[in-house]
Amino acid sequence: MDNLEKFIHDNRTAFDSEVPSLKVWAAIDRAANQKEARRIRLWKNLRVAAAVAVLLVAGGIGGSFITQANQGNSATAILQETAPEYFEMEQYFQGKINQQINQLASYGPDAQVLQDLDQIDQAMLELKKELRTAPKGQEKEIVENLIRNYQVKIAILERVLEKMESTVPTKTSKKEQNEISI
Repeated sequence: MDNLEKFIHDNRTAFDSEVPSLKVWAAIDRAANQKEARRIRLWKNLRVAAAVAVLLVAGGIGGSFITQANQGNSATAILQETAPEYFEMEQYFQGKINQQINQLASYGPDAQVLQDLDQIDQAMLELKKELRTAPKGQEKEIVENLIRNYQVKIAILERVLEKMESTVPTKTSKKEQNEISI
């Protein structure tokens, strides 16, 4: 055995009889409370950070949806700024198209006609997107293409309505049918 081990072994009872002072226990207690307080503060900080992260993500997603919803409105605003006379024409064409689509709906339109109209709408959306990023001077050309697309859409609707009206037999009352047959 080593000298230190022999000394500890021989004086074991003397080591067990000594009790640390109250100052030592107070220091130990204070150190233990500080570690627990650090853990509690850490968890509180992590909760706050998680809440902030959730709010930022929710705000980003919400902002994305709002931005997408306003993209159509921004194209209309750009159209109004670049060419107010064309903006008025667009409003006129849009009203006329809505009126013709309502008439067409009463006849039960063919699915192919609706697909063709959707293709025109897609082309118009692309033109409106281009209008937002168009360099100066090219806005008028894009606006003119938009107006041409409106005119094409109206022409298609007019032709379809003419066809539908000519193929749908006119309704006659029973009284008129009896008069005709007599």
